[in-house]
Amino acid sequence: MGRRKIKMEKVQDTNTKQVTFSKRRLGLFKKASELATLCNAEVGIVVFSPGNKPYSFGKPNFDLIAERFMNESEDSDSCERSGYRRGNRARQEKMICKRLNSIIEEAEAEKKRGENLQIWLETAGEERFNRPIEDLTLEELKEFEAKMERMHGGIQGNINHMRASSSLVILSKEK
Repeated sequence: MGRRKIKMEKVQDTNTKQVTFSKRRLGLFKKASELATLCNAEVGIVVFSPGNKPYSFGKPNFDLIAERFMNESEDSDSCERSGYRRGNRARQEKMICKRLNSIIEEAEAEKKRGENLQIWLETAGEERFNRPIEDLTLEELKEFEAKMERMHGGIQGNINHMRASSSLVILSKEK
């Protein structure tokens, strides 16, 4: 049959929208990689999914591209004071980039914290919890449950904090 031209229109169904986003995102990242390879260009892309999750791609490295972009926008911001709107937009972009970088740093810190917690959990030294649950006493089970609930609460708090941070980035981008 061959390929047919697809009419460009907004997808209404949420499941179809998510599938289309995933396929197009991978295609976009592949094209960006090809552009970077063929032209020896530095490429950085940030895309937000329909579920408001950020996805980034950078070649050679997204963090390096974002840092370079922020440094150049600071330089150009001081040179381009020709209008309030242009300066305001540059400040907003600079703010968004800083917020995105802080979210990336927070995510990396949380990942490191999670790895440390996993190591701590594995080497906690509490031999009584290394036994099968059936062998624990009622008091030990209650203590184990309390520890698990505290851990779950901490994880849930971190998830809520990350969602709030990503919402702030999205809201600042919309303004």
